[in-house]
Amino acid sequence: MQTSFRQYRSEAASHSHDDFHQIIIADLGMLELEIEGRGGCVSGRRLAFVPAGDTHAYRAVGMNRFLVLDVDTEVAAQTGLERLWHQAGASPYLEVVAGYAGHLTGLLQGLEQKRVISRIRRIAPDGQGNLQPENLSLLHMAGIATCESAFADDAFICQTLREVLGHSAAAQGRDTDSGQGIPMRLQRLLAWIELRLSEPIGISEMAMITAQSESALFATFQRHLGTTPMRWLGEQRLQRAHAMLGDPKNTMTLGNIAREVGYTDQSAFSRAFSRRFGHAPIALRRGPAKASDGSSYQS
Repeated sequence: MQTSFRQYRSEAASHSHDDFHQIIIADLGMLELEIEGRGGCVSGRRLAFVPAGDTHAYRAVGMNRFLVLDVDTEVAAQTGLERLWHQAGASPYLEVVAGYAGHLTGLLQGLEQKRVISRIRRIAPDGQGNLQPENLSLLHMAGIATCESAFADDAFICQTLREVLGHSAAAQGRDTDSGQGIPMRLQRLLAWIELRLSEPIGISEMAMITAQSESALFATFQRHLGTTPMRWLGEQRLQRAHAMLGDPKNTMTLGNIAREVGYTDQSAFSRAFSRRFGHAPIALRRGPAKASDGSSYQS
């Protein structure tokens, strides 16, 4: 399996590759695609699967960066990735379930760390590729773990993708914004936010992403979503936490889940969760049937 981070700058002529499938995951921005005549895009939680031999073309939109996985057809068959993708739906575009978007973030971060460590190894002063104390210090200052073995083989990538595909559904009929009437730049912002719910996000940053003033951003949210940017963000954080707590396979502690959705204070998270859903977070761990799903959203 070949992995690479790529930036697309313009349109590409139609082409195909016969001996490997291609999985495209967004790190930043949006990529418009046409795969065997089926239009769609990669952004946020939406992935693309380009089967070996399928003719495809792309067009980049604005600043962008994507993780591209070239998966040998034999590897895809042996690991079950091809089967899982087809089980998720017939579309080449797939929307990752909100509770598993964190898996994509972990994959992106892990492969980026491996890439940085590999570059430092190539310039190691001993000529043997060994990390010297000054290199290790630099990595720690950058917040990068030096244990790269977890990301060194295809097993980590395949396992992550199996988890994601096993809990996802194809995003069919959602290739454009016309069905929902939401402007494309707002869709790009929403997708960008959903991949970064664990991070602090402010109004000024949102406005910069959409190339709007803050007042125009507020007006856009009210017009199309009926709420404010920060209320929408808070709702996404709590819905993500609700999905994670309700997943019997998720063994993360309450504190870790709180941090995963952007809360640095577990008590503040518990209070916000209780106000939103009418019960404490721990109630879902005791038994989802005893807790309301909190499906009604008051903006």
